[in-house]
Amino acid sequence: MMRLIAAIVVLTLVAIGAGALAGLHLFAAAERVADAKKSATPPPIASSYAGSARLRKLSPIVTNLAAPANNWARVEASMVTESMSDEDAGILAAHISEDIITYLRSASVGQFEGSRGLQHLRDDLTERANIRSSGKVRELIIETLVIQ
Repeated sequence: MMRLIAAIVVLTLVAIGAGALAGLHLFAAAERVADAKKSATPPPIASSYAGSARLRKLSPIVTNLAAPANNWARVEASMVTESMSDEDAGILAAHISEDIITYLRSASVGQFEGSRGLQHLRDDLTERANIRSSGKVRELIIETLVIQ
């Protein structure tokens, strides 16, 4: 009986030792992986725009909608343009703001419902801005749209 108890104690001590060694090995491996992740430089974020592209913020636009007449819309947007002088960009931004006002005054609230409506608005305004600028505006980004 004594031999059986001694064998169980020895096996228990061997299991504790093996578990401790395995735990230390796993802990060291986890530290190596964490250190490797810290020292690794992240890959550069690929941009779909060339180095000459510039983001220009438009002034907030507030106007009434066509239907129903008591609804108002406020749009804050930015445009991605080719490199151009600040004066030319300011003039272009004013013309694009006028186009946005004209578009919104001819639109109804139902046109902007849901994600598809917002996507159609963005596509239409980007197309108008691109035509107005003779291709200098690559994209019109709608930052906020509030309809009241």
